[in-house]
Amino acid sequence: MMRRLFAALYDTVSKGSEEAGMREERRQHLAGAGGATIEIGAGTGLNLEHYPEAVTRLGRQAEIVDAPVEQLPFADGTFDTAVVTWVLCSVPDQSTALAEIARVLKPDGRLLFIEHVRSDDPKVAKRQDRIRPLYNLVGCNPNRDTLAAIEASPLRVESVEHGEVPKAPKVERPMIVGTARR
Repeated sequence: MMRRLFAALYDTVSKGSEEAGMREERRQHLAGAGGATIEIGAGTGLNLEHYPEAVTRLGRQAEIVDAPVEQLPFADGTFDTAVVTWVLCSVPDQSTALAEIARVLKPDGRLLFIEHVRSDDPKVAKRQDRIRPLYNLVGCNPNRDTLAAIEASPLRVESVEHGEVPKAPKVERPMIVGTARR
């Protein structure tokens, strides 16, 4: 119930952050997508308008496949690019999800990620820990060390930038933007 309500309100809730820079962050980051591309947890589709022409799909249409990230219904090595945006904070097991993403990527395929992370500021991190049960109602764990999970996966981190989600509550601000390769 709470997750459906959150999904219904997501675009409205995130509008301030999108207008204050996240839309441009998405556009710049997704410019690196190319070839056969899978977006995990596409949500309301905020990324769709930002994919470049280098992404191959019929016309400019996207196909929605309802499948858990832990069991993607695609053959090994299907995709050139995988995209996760605010997804790894919500999956039950990051290591299983990342292993499955790596499986469906072609050798040398790329993962593009924009993710919430645990704050480096101990005071904010403590607040993230305390508020996590409330965020769990909508499926989010803003206190995860997602970069460490990516580094521990079969993927090799190529680049990562630490930043903040503009106009977001302090516990949601810490983010990473980067690429990893299979």
